[in-house]
Amino acid sequence: MKKTLTILAIACIAFIFAGCQKDGVYNPSKKISKIYYTTTSGNKLLDQIWTWNGKLLDRIDFYSGGTVSHSYNFTYDGNRLTRMNDYKHNEYVEYKYDGNHLSETNVFSGGNLRYIYKFSYKSGKLESMTLTSTSKGSDKKMEINPLTFMFGPEISQCIEKAEKTHSAKNNGKSAYIETYKFTWEKGEISKLVISYQGDGYAEVTFRYTYDKKNNPFFGSFISPEYMLLDGCLCKHNVTKIDYTEMEDGDIETWTSTYDYSYNKNNYPISKRETEMGGGQSYTGGLYEYEYLN
Repeated sequence: MKKTLTILAIACIAFIFAGCQKDGVYNPSKKISKIYYTTTSGNKLLDQIWTWNGKLLDRIDFYSGGTVSHSYNFTYDGNRLTRMNDYKHNEYVEYKYDGNHLSETNVFSGGNLRYIYKFSYKSGKLESMTLTSTSKGSDKKMEINPLTFMFGPEISQCIEKAEKTHSAKNNGKSAYIETYKFTWEKGEISKLVISYQGDGYAEVTFRYTYDKKNNPFFGSFISPEYMLLDGCLCKHNVTKIDYTEMEDGDIETWTSTYDYSYNKNNYPISKRETEMGGGQSYTGGLYEYEYLN
């Protein structure tokens, strides 16, 4: 599984749920309206449009070649997110809560329950998460990614890559379980350890460094005072992730860094990733964010 959990070059944009004591309630102080991506060759493309219905995010349209490739549509119970649909690919996500906290997330494809996420907390903070694959429909590539809207782009890409790798390795023969453990330092997640027990054993450790600027994706599913994780679960923006991957005794390391520019309110208006590992370095394209006035 050499470098199977490498961060994808294409960033995913996080879903924001801030300003409320209940997980799943979205009230960001800065609302994203459009996202652009400029390729390494200098071609600037429209990547996403976010449509709002008052204070609620109604839809995200994803673009490819200048046209909409697919959309995420959001359903609420009052102002609390309960479902995310990708109608084009017949995929959807259901969110369940226990009191103020997100307790379970179920992912469906073609009418089949594909993945089950369960969350546990300690002293009001996220302590661990488990992912169970049901093996149903695992030969079909899924487009929807619920973790983008829980953990932000950096961590969700790692987890998404792990899921695809393990699903392909398992080849739909049986269910498997992944375990995620979170470590806290100064009110932010400093480390995430992902382990997989199945055909062999694999473990990946992620260590995080942050800036001191405003993160427009802060607050997803967690009360804002907890300041969880990176992306939408952290008050600040991730500037570096150090990785250590171990598989059946083999160890590999690499690093991703993120460079930002900011507006006068100290919110990022652009972001670029550089990945280094194995004696090589790759710098990706530029993401740019526009906000509603």
